[in-house]
Amino acid sequence: MRWIAALCVGSALTLAGCSSPSTPSSQQAQMKTWVNQTGFGPVVGTLENDARSATQVLASGAGVNAAHTVCAVLLLDAENANNNLPTPNQNTSMLLSKAYGDLGAAATSCYRAPKSTSAQRAFLKNRNRGLAFLVEGQATIEAALGTPISTSTTADNGSTAQ
Repeated sequence: MRWIAALCVGSALTLAGCSSPSTPSSQQAQMKTWVNQTGFGPVVGTLENDARSATQVLASGAGVNAAHTVCAVLLLDAENANNNLPTPNQNTSMLLSKAYGDLGAAATSCYRAPKSTSAQRAFLKNRNRGLAFLVEGQATIEAALGTPISTSTTADNGSTAQ
């Protein structure tokens, strides 16, 4: 009978330990795992490249078809990035959610931008705000990891492993 009581006490202590706040090192490990599993670095690089491409195509006056192509890519990539949320950190998740939402809004405005100056302004406003939130979200992740994240879309797979 004593071993049952000891088992119950041991189980209760184990469960209590599971609900305790995580340590900075476990938070760092969780964030590192999330970054690696989602390919966060290349995702950031892709979104930055998409926003730059859309801006260039709209500025060049390349036409509706070219604009729709780059706008669709930006929208798809923003939606795919959003599917990687949440992160292990609530504040970071909020920043990235805003980034992806604003970049999605930029893509939507981008579709109308070849024929509308107000849509062009909306595209630029949403793009700028989305990229600013993306930079801020990336900075919170880098602070949690204690290391910069490569945003290369060709040279790495997003791994932060040393």
